[in-house]
Amino acid sequence: MRLIEVRITEEGLGIPTGVVPSSVVGIRKGDLLFLHPLETLYLVLEGEAKVLIDDEEIKDFKEALSRIIEIVKTWCIKERKGCYLANAFWSMFTTYYKLRRKGRKVLPEGRREGTLIEIRKNKWWAEYLVLEEGIKISIAQLLEWVEEVRANDLKAIIAVVDRNGSVTFYEASRVTLRAPDKRSEGGRVASTAP
Repeated sequence: MRLIEVRITEEGLGIPTGVVPSSVVGIRKGDLLFLHPLETLYLVLEGEAKVLIDDEEIKDFKEALSRIIEIVKTWCIKERKGCYLANAFWSMFTTYYKLRRKGRKVLPEGRREGTLIEIRKNKWWAEYLVLEEGIKISIAQLLEWVEEVRANDLKAIIAVVDRNGSVTFYEASRVTLRAPDKRSEGGRVASTAP
């Protein structure tokens, strides 16, 4: 099998050369196909691609990973952006890899940083919010995200990555907490009859 050659830009995006299989997920701009750093590393780990950084060929996943993370961080500092990806790269990659290995078509950061979009039947199907174990997020932020995702007719799925790299998925929906309509005693609804 011939490896896909991917040149890395200063933003960390990959530009593949030659014939690219249809299973590769990217964004086409004119004649060029741009790969997100997560897709590039997925292809390297799967043994389908080699990376070229400043004309240096890199086939080793660990080296490609560290070099691409460094490029993304440098670009974020240069552009003065927060870059969730630079700070949570491993969690984003772990979640992306797990979904791609399951045969899913995934678009990284399609709507916002820290999210993945799953595509089914050429339509956006779900948005995954990738969180690391121990990260703090307010209930208000979570509810706002769920409402926005559901308003766009997508499933809202939270992917929590633990310290060992295991990913747990939770489907989220809007929950309304309110007091019960009737008084209760000991877990039972109190009778209102005379």
